Amino acid sequence: MLRIIILCLCIANSVFTVAKNYGGNYDWRMLGGGPLQVVSLHIGSHSNLSNNGHTGYSIGASIGWNYLSSFYGLFKRIDHVFDMGFRIKYDFIQDSLQKHNVGAELQFHFPYSTSNAFRNIPQPISGIIGAGLVFAYKDSMSSSIRGNYMEIGIGFIKFLPFNMNITYRWSFFPNNQNNLLRIEKSLHVIFTIF
Repeated sequence: MLRIIILCLCIANSVFTVAKNYGGNYDWRMLGGGPLQVVSLHIGSHSNLSNNGHTGYSIGASIGWNYLSSFYGLFKRIDHVFDMGFRIKYDFIQDSLQKHNVGAELQFHFPYSTSNAFRNIPQPISGIIGAGLVFAYKDSMSSSIRGNYMEIGIGFIKFLPFNMNITYRWSFFPNNQNNLLRIEKSLHVIFTIF
């Protein structure tokens, strides 16, 4: 237990030191939310709330940049503003159906505080919205059901290479013969590996 506490203190100290060395503005975002997460792998679970709480797993990958201001130098003359991230993602979900999702998400990182006391401390919670296409398969790859999805959620510690999203997703499907609901609701817990 002592080793875990020491490791957490070392990580927190390195984040604060790097931010302070770079003028204290956006460098902590570059530590994990920038170049270390251009390509990320995801693993998680979900619960289909429309289908008696049926649970399954998901694996996927994404490309993008979690903190655009650290990359493009946006907002460099303005303190205490929110930041944004953009990712294109793919995930495979296994539950009663096999689903392949391709989409995009926007991340909103709101300011931690309007005072200078917390200027170098990153915001641990971010807002997420996303949308994309769903390709669902009942029995084989030949009988696909196409739909789309929309999701909202929150992300935790997006400035580190290991972080987590909790999203609520609505999947929309046309009329079909596979007894799918036109609107399926699900809750997703996704961990980013790097």
